[in-house]
Amino acid sequence: MIQVGDHMSSPVLTTTPDAFAFEAVGEMNRNDVGAFLVEANGEYVGIFTKTDWIHKILRGTADPDAIKVSEMMTAPIITVERDQPLSKASELMEENKIRHLAVTDKGKIVGILSVKDLEECWTNWK
Repeated sequence: MIQVGDHMSSPVLTTTPDAFAFEAVGEMNRNDVGAFLVEANGEYVGIFTKTDWIHKILRGTADPDAIKVSEMMTAPIITVERDQPLSKASELMEENKIRHLAVTDKGKIVGILSVKDLEECWTNWK
């Protein structure tokens, strides 16, 4: 069985709720990732993705120079345990209409799995 933990990205990259969203997106680009977990006071409080940014900016519902991560992030964070099959992660993404899942090990977040990770896995598996 192919497990989530075999294909997740780690370590977890983070931003803060009070960071400007455009700065966080710039960091995502520099790190070649599509999502950051949002951390406040040592806890993960949400997830902020490039998709969040794109949809809100393109729809004209946010000022790209002034909006904070806290105004665009998704909370609560949807998670999957690292020892679960990739099919479980795929189901969670489809059910929740999301492209990123936080990956946990005994309830502690240890990585992120993206749709891109799933696509690469399925492509290499064929």
